Amino acid sequence: MQPYRAGQQQYAAQVVEDVRISWRDAHVAIELPEKARIWSSAVFNGGEMNGSCIVNHMVGRFFDSKDPAEYMRESCLAWGYDPANTVGLITAAKLSHLSLQERHGDEFDLLCATTAGTTNAARAGVPRAVFSSYMTIEEDGRNGNEAAAMSQKPGTINTVIVLEAQLTDAAVWNLLMVAAEAKAAALADLHIQDPETGLVATGTTTDTVVIAVLNRGTYHRKHLYGGTATTIGSSVGQLVYETVYESVQTQKEK
Repeated sequence: MQPYRAGQQQYAAQVVEDVRISWRDAHVAIELPEKARIWSSAVFNGGEMNGSCIVNHMVGRFFDSKDPAEYMRESCLAWGYDPANTVGLITAAKLSHLSLQERHGDEFDLLCATTAGTTNAARAGVPRAVFSSYMTIEEDGRNGNEAAAMSQKPGTINTVIVLEAQLTDAAVWNLLMVAAEAKAAALADLHIQDPETGLVATGTTTDTVVIAVLNRGTYHRKHLYGGTATTIGSSVGQLVYETVYESVQTQKEK
C-alpha cells in the first residue's frame, strides 16, 4: 500500500508496535520506540550501529554534494533528529509513492518500506563504466570519470526493513541477501532495463537497504538463519518484492 499518495502524512505501524512513519520537510522518518540494532549501506551512519531513527531524504535529481554524509548530518540536526541515533538515506524518488507492507509471522513481526526511482538502473555482473570509491567526487571529476558523477545521482531504490525478533548476526546477513534477491526479482518482472547494457537491471547504482531489529522480549525463540527457505527469510523476501514492485511500477504516476 501507499499511504501517502492521498495526502496522509503520518502512519502508525499496525504490526510492529509503536513504530511511527512520518512524511514532512522532504523526508520520511521511521522512528522506533527504542534503540535497535541497525545494519545498512546508508550514506550516513551506514554499517552496524544502535539507533532509533531512519531518515529517507528526497533531493533533486541533479543533487550534487561533495560530502553527502555531512549534508545528511546537518539535515538531521535541522529536522530535530539526533545524528548519533539516526541512519540517513538519500533519494530522488517520490516519497509520496513510498510502498509499505507489514506482516505478523512465526516468532517475528515485520514492516517493510520502499521508495524507488530507476533512472540509474544497472545490472550487476556485467562490465560497465565504474569509478574508484576511495576517491572524492572532485578527484574523479578532475580525471573526467563520468561514472563517479553517475554514482551520486540519487535515482535509487531504498528499502527499510524493521523486525521485532531475535536473530543471530548470520540470520541478519541472510536477510540482507534475500532482500537484494527479491529486489532483483521485482525489477526483472517489471522488465526494468539497464540503459548502459540493454539487459534486465538487478538494481540501481545507488541502492540502499536497512535492517533494524527490535528485541523487546515479545518473542523468545532465536532465528538462526534467514534464507529463503526459512519462515522469516521468505516473508522478508515477499514484502521486499511487493514494496519494490509497487513503488517502481507507480514511480511515474502522480
